[in-house]
Formats: sequence, structure tokens, C-alpha cells
Amino acid sequence: MSLIQRIDALLPQTQCGKCGHAGCQPYAQGLAAGEAINKCPPGGSETIAALAALLQVPVIALDTDRGSAPAQVAFIREAECIGCTKCIQACPVDAIVGAAKLMHTVISAECTGCDLCVAPCPVDCIDLLPLPADSPIVPIVGGLAHTRPQQLARAARRSHARHRFEQRAQRLQREEARKQAERIARSQRPAPNAAAAVPADDPIKAAIARVQAQKAAAADAALKKAKIAAAMSRAQLTKARTAFGDSPSPAQQAQLAELQQAQQQAQAHLESLLAVSDAARA
Repeated sequence: MSLIQRIDALLPQTQCGKCGHAGCQPYAQGLAAGEAINKCPPGGSETIAALAALLQVPVIALDTDRGSAPAQVAFIREAECIGCTKCIQACPVDAIVGAAKLMHTVISAECTGCDLCVAPCPVDCIDLLPLPADSPIVPIVGGLAHTRPQQLARAARRSHARHRFEQRAQRLQREEARKQAERIARSQRPAPNAAAAVPADDPIKAAIARVQAQKAAAADAALKKAKIAAAMSRAQLTKARTAFGDSPSPAQQAQLAELQQAQQQAQAHLESLLAVSDAARA
């Protein structure tokens, strides 16, 4: 293996970005170029010691300003999930399954606890739970493998996480290439009956067609935004009702009333846009 590959093999493969890089391999490249060895919270002092031995540099203390990374696993409160797919897009190892407008869930055995899915969630329905000591899931972070079998198991888990990360990157590249090819094909393909619908020598009709297309695009964007707003308001109201319980205080009752009013307004706005959209299609 090259030096970068040997360094990468020592990193925890959470792809969390706490080191300041986009993933473990970019940090490995930085380490090979002389970067500090103490920037990986998931690896901790164990990874620092291993990097120091490999690179023949002094052991230094972990940079605690970069946060901590205990053994943890993400959990989605499914009743509050609005199916926005933002967490799926953020997960570096494809450990979250679901589809647009459908409930999402975490594959616990594949989750590395990187916490990258938490921030994008618009309704804050993702928790990071400590990995129990008796969990069958092998912890991927440093400091928890004390015996040789434990170390081998963790090394296998890290290698598996790296493989899933690389597979995801390849899939995203294929999807982007396909989308680019489709965009090029669409740009080169004349619209059906375009010449009959908008004569090339009639600039007025062409201008009207462009305005209509812009209005349709704006209407679609507004409808999508309204759907998300309505889903978020429903989730916030449900979350508040669950948190406040059966006997909310007067202040909590007032907050629930505000949330319910906001939810009703968002739903009414969505329904008005849907009615306009249906009328336009008819």
C-alpha cells in the first residue's frame, strides 16, 4: 500500500469531517503531506499513537476544540419524520433508507455515528444514542478495542465502512453522469411541435411562451415549498403535543395554540395552491 493508504487504514472511517477535511482519505493525504496527527476525535489518542508510530513523529494530545465522537448510533423518531430525504443525502455510508414523503429509518449496523445526518433534518427528529456496551454492533471509534479479536473486528468494521463510502461515491458519480447526459440530450432535442406552437418568425408568441414557462416553474416551486412547510408544521405540532403530555401548562397551551394556528395556515395555503394547480391542469 502507498503511504496514504496505510494512513487511511488507521483512521476510523466515520467520514465525519471533524478533522477539517471532507473525509478520512483527504485527511490521510494531508497527514502524508505533514499535517498534524491530532485532528481526529473519533480516533482519539489511540489513532494518534498509531499515526505517530507510522509517520515517526512525536505523540501529541488530541485537539479537543474539534469536539468529541463517542460510540453512538443515529436513531430517527419515525412518527416525526416528514420524508424529506435530507438525512439520506447526508449519510456518507448509505446507512439510512427511505424515500421522498415516506418514513426514513437507520440501519444501525451500518451507522458510524458521524452525526452528519442531524444538522440537515428540518424537523429535528434524529437522535444520537450511545452504543450500549452489550450491543452486537462493533464500535468504530478508537479506545474501545482492547483485545486482539476486538481490534480485528473493529478493523473489519472500518474496512466495511470505507467500502460502503466508496460505493456511495461511485453511485453518485454514475447518477450525476446520467443526469448530465439527460440534460445534454434534452437541450439538443427540439420540443414536440415547437415549430407549430411557436413560429420562429413570431417573437410575440415566443415571448408569451417563455413567460408562461417561467410562471409554471415558479408555481411548481411555490407548491413544493408549501408542501414542505405544511409537513414541517404538522411535525412541530406533533412533537410539541408529545413533549407537553396530557396536562400542558398554560404557557404550553398557548404555544400549542400558536403551533396549531400555524399548521392550519400552512395547510390552507397548500390547499389553495393545489386548487390553482388543479385548475391550471384542467
